[in-house]
Amino acid sequence: MPIDRRSLLAAPLAAALAPPAAAQGGRTIDIRIGAGHPPAALWISTLRDSFMPNVMARVQRETPHRIRFIEGFGGSVCRPGDCLEAVETGLLEIAEIQVIFEPAKLMAHNFTIYVPFGPPDAKLAASCVRETYRRVPRLAEILERNHRQVYLAASVVGNYGIVTNFTWNELPELRGRKIAAAGPNIPWLQGQNVGVVPVQSNLNEAYTAMQTGVYDGWIMFPDGVTGFRLHELSRQYVRTDFGAQGNPCLTANVQSWRRLPPEVQRIIRDEAEKWSDYLGELTNQRAEESFEIMRRQGLVIRTLSEAEKRAWAHALPNIARERIAEMRRNNQPAEAVETYVRIATEAGHRFPRDWLNS
Repeated sequence: MPIDRRSLLAAPLAAALAPPAAAQGGRTIDIRIGAGHPPAALWISTLRDSFMPNVMARVQRETPHRIRFIEGFGGSVCRPGDCLEAVETGLLEIAEIQVIFEPAKLMAHNFTIYVPFGPPDAKLAASCVRETYRRVPRLAEILERNHRQVYLAASVVGNYGIVTNFTWNELPELRGRKIAAAGPNIPWLQGQNVGVVPVQSNLNEAYTAMQTGVYDGWIMFPDGVTGFRLHELSRQYVRTDFGAQGNPCLTANVQSWRRLPPEVQRIIRDEAEKWSDYLGELTNQRAEESFEIMRRQGLVIRTLSEAEKRAWAHALPNIARERIAEMRRNNQPAEAVETYVRIATEAGHRFPRDWLNS
């Protein structure tokens, strides 16, 4: 349901202080949950269809309490790039944070972005992302210490490729073309022999911007293309296999979290982990469905060869080493990048370039 921002501001920060539910001996707990993107985004629809109902059902079944979620999706409370602050201030108590829109504050949390051509399998990538957070506890510490929020889980969006309103077969054909990206992934386009004109944007404005010629295409994953109807404006999708990326991160306002009963905290954490895994699995499924939708629309779908991926990767500056050096200067956990590469490699993925050494 839509949210009245004035009601949100007037609501007490800790919904856990709601009156007891006399019949059950527990409490009815209101939790304000939101994100910048609408339910057309798979990472939001899975929160509504899986995480939220599962939490409510388990809390009712396993505790004397009740959970009632108050939704604030689609920019009704925070736009993409503003949700970190919305949780920090308590405007939202749980939110999906897109770390890709926080390149400075959450630089280390963008660790997958700095090693393009990572795992294309979203379920595998989601597992690697969660394991990186486990092995690098400073990622969660940054969220709590600097931004007053508790890390619940992280997951992925789909395997990035390039959708365009023109067709191309060789990298030089992209030179001078305006291609949109979320921000930290812009360097994927800035290597030698690429020469793209990058435009920073977000999915909420993508359709209108492409329709009016603000840019000619997007670095985008398949379900993002079809979920936001970009295929209606496009002629080609190139499967570059930039990899599934760890953009979605679920967090909770630290004050509200501490006031929740421990048994409710346990259920929320458990279901957040399940949401992460489910989102990875469903992302793979939706990718294939999205390609079928694109084919019916008449888009040309092309896949880069392994040789083309290696050439593209080696044409780029060493993004990983540049960001690692920057993070070390800023006292951020640069080891997140190295850890992710090791975890993905241990899981069987082979990067087309040794980002840590070459």
